[in-house]
Amino acid sequence: MNSQQIIQLPYRLKAVFKLFTSRFNEIGNKINNYEMPEKIKGTFLERWANYWHTLYKDYKGVAIDAVIDCKKRPVHAAIYTTFLGGCFYSSRCNPDETTFREQLIQSSIKLIQVGEPIRNPVSVQHIQWLEQCYNEGLVRTLNLGILSLIWLDNYDKDCSLYKAVCPYLKPRFVTFHERVVDIGFLNKWWLLERKMKDYDINEAEFSVTQITNNVNTTSAT
Repeated sequence: MNSQQIIQLPYRLKAVFKLFTSRFNEIGNKINNYEMPEKIKGTFLERWANYWHTLYKDYKGVAIDAVIDCKKRPVHAAIYTTFLGGCFYSSRCNPDETTFREQLIQSSIKLIQVGEPIRNPVSVQHIQWLEQCYNEGLVRTLNLGILSLIWLDNYDKDCSLYKAVCPYLKPRFVTFHERVVDIGFLNKWWLLERKMKDYDINEAEFSVTQITNNVNTTSAT
């Protein structure tokens, strides 16, 4: 989208809004001026039509009041619109367990492509731990609409032990936050990405190299 199209965008939106309003008013006038045929008066169809007619009037009144309120308080309207738009965008970009698994596999591939001496031990331990949890069938997903949580259960879904099926031994809400291992938001799993930061840097190696260099310097002196 070029600069000219961006400048013309408000005028296009205004024209579309006017067209939508005119069509909405046209439909409303048809509904208000519609006369019920004599043969269906007093029947179920008349009651059904009256119900929808009343429902239309109610929603029309709510829409008109909302438009008037937006004109009176444009700042509040902008805040509400931004908030609702952000929630809608977040729900559309809410990642699922498939994307988490894909990101985990990609992170594991990145570590494999790096030499073992220079791998970040924090990244290695986190990836290995998540893979072990997947092998044990403990990984669960909780979709909250605008974001998702990856958490760990006590047992595999197919486990039939008494401890696994007893409702009194299920994970409690009070300690649920301790089971969360990652947070998905805006098509990204943030904790996994943070653990993979500087995955190809091993600070211990630099410490050993620095100590060796100091020893060699001292010996040479």
